[in-house]
Amino acid sequence: MAYGTTTLRGSVKVAARATSGRRLRAVDYLRVSTEEQKKGFGVAKQGRKTARHMARKDWDHVGTYIDDGVSGSLEMHERGDLARLMKDAHGDSFDVVVVEEGRAIGRVGRAFWRWVWALEDIGIFVSIVDGDIDNTTPEGRREMRRQADYAETEWETIRSRTQGGLQEKAEAPGSPHIGGRAPFGYRIADQGKVGLSRLVICEGEAEVIRLVHHWVTGEGLSFRKAAIRLNAQGKVTRSGKPWSYPNLRDRILSDPVLKGELVFRGKHAKVDISGSLAWGDRVAIPLPRILTEEESTELQNSVRGYRKRSAANRNFYPLSGRIVGLCGSPYTGHGRGSVQGCDRFYRCDGKREKTPGAAVCECSYVEAPTLEKRVWSEIVQLLGNSTKLEELAAEWVGMSTGDHGAHKERIDELDAQIASINSAIAAVIVATAKQNAGSVDAPEAITRATAALNDELGQLHQMRDEAASWLTEQEEADQRAWSLHELARRARRELADMEPEDQAEIMELLDLKVIFEGPVPVRTGGVTCSVQAWYRSTDLEIPAADLSDSEWDAIAPLIPRGRKSTMRRSVNALFYKARTGIPWSDLPDRYGSPSTGSKYFNHWVSDGTWGRINQALPGIQRVTLPVVELLPAMRVEGRFDPRVMLLPAEPSGMEW
Repeated sequence: MAYGTTTLRGSVKVAARATSGRRLRAVDYLRVSTEEQKKGFGVAKQGRKTARHMARKDWDHVGTYIDDGVSGSLEMHERGDLARLMKDAHGDSFDVVVVEEGRAIGRVGRAFWRWVWALEDIGIFVSIVDGDIDNTTPEGRREMRRQADYAETEWETIRSRTQGGLQEKAEAPGSPHIGGRAPFGYRIADQGKVGLSRLVICEGEAEVIRLVHHWVTGEGLSFRKAAIRLNAQGKVTRSGKPWSYPNLRDRILSDPVLKGELVFRGKHAKVDISGSLAWGDRVAIPLPRILTEEESTELQNSVRGYRKRSAANRNFYPLSGRIVGLCGSPYTGHGRGSVQGCDRFYRCDGKREKTPGAAVCECSYVEAPTLEKRVWSEIVQLLGNSTKLEELAAEWVGMSTGDHGAHKERIDELDAQIASINSAIAAVIVATAKQNAGSVDAPEAITRATAALNDELGQLHQMRDEAASWLTEQEEADQRAWSLHELARRARRELADMEPEDQAEIMELLDLKVIFEGPVPVRTGGVTCSVQAWYRSTDLEIPAADLSDSEWDAIAPLIPRGRKSTMRRSVNALFYKARTGIPWSDLPDRYGSPSTGSKYFNHWVSDGTWGRINQALPGIQRVTLPVVELLPAMRVEGRFDPRVMLLPAEPSGMEW
């Protein structure tokens, strides 16, 4: 369930509210699917019907919720405005939700009843215009069951017939077109002619494919340079836009182009609970080849060699795709050699050209190690806070302890109805048997007499199974709570030292997002402090203050030449610069000329003098190297994924 609920009030109390004399406040929920939109149906017609229904009932119309182009098979938290309706329902702002017909609620029983029950739990009932039914009475609930059962059966029948027809068409000889857009390089011949439409080569697009093949394999061009050349020649995409190199790469390296086939029920096909394809077998539809097999192999080898060279220096970036920059684009990992003393950065995708030569954003690069350290410290702090962790879990799972009693009560009510129907069936069987005693038609008479009751019994059992399944999910919340406590304990002893790959797994489980709320600071001149970089590379701490006379006397013989007063001032300048990280231009006047200090530092590092100076001061007071975090103002957000519970070991007598 996507939302926590209060304790069940029950239909009797809801009905009491409806008959209390106070005008009920009503909202309507309007939904049409994408398929209905294509046929010209819209929400306006639904809205007129629901408005008239509310007027006849003398209800106050206080709001409307609309999901336009949304499938009825989705559950409530998967639909935008329905999720908003459920959130608003907890605010006691309306008493009844009106829909035109049961299909607006859901095409599958699970979606239908979870929504109706969730509203019942907080004292809100549902009214269906078609048939003028609602759930304030047992008769109304019974009719609702029939509506839901019919809607699901109708949907399954339509889907089964549609999928079966597509399967049959995919298995037909030749290159049949089974729907959707033709892959790049092909067009649909005899489109609209039932059973005759097929895929054939589009010569204009095939020319582009052959050109790019020649440029990549014959001239060694990258896809980016090939895209620039295509745009310069006025050869645009199918939609009339200039080529981008990712778009060009994906079109040229597709299965239809490289393999001469189109796979029906490919890697994104629906599977059942056992992992098998749900609606039919996978079919490879052969297509007329644009490139020969030899040309396809040549192209793949050219691209494969490039990818191997690119992957050789690839680093791991646990925050890639989880950072949102000021321009709204995500940041991804990017290697920049040894720029600024760091070889791993995050770069805003807004800096990528949408088309070659296009304008890009001005977001700055961010040093990966510094950002990852900062974000991971917040994650460790979060996972060490069991209270906060459980709040995140409650937000994700959407369950509360009050739901347990509500669903147990609902199951008891359904059990009572099932027992009542069973008693009625038994009584009808006895009465019918007496009326048809000795007749050969007695069995058929009993079947006819009990048919309606057996249908209702089947619906009640289905609803009871749904309620029991839901209750089981909620009872598993105890296990989740234990897992959260165990994860918090693990955080205190293990998470701080996790490898980046393991960190990325935790970030995935927490659905982590890092939102930049300010610009990324940049170093003056764009380079790091060279003196700090030396200390960082040697893992040494920095002298805490200028040298005393005795300390200077200890290192003076190590300095090869120059005026001692100038040398001492320069040594102190280098210590000061390392402690602060300031640029040379900001060095205080008491330390002399910045150019002099920089010149001496370069000489002393190259001949080893600077290392010997630091080794000759073993007893001097030192400070750690300051961390200059060039990070923007940011917000780190996340929510709990129940898969986190797979991380700890199984419970072993844990005490709460």
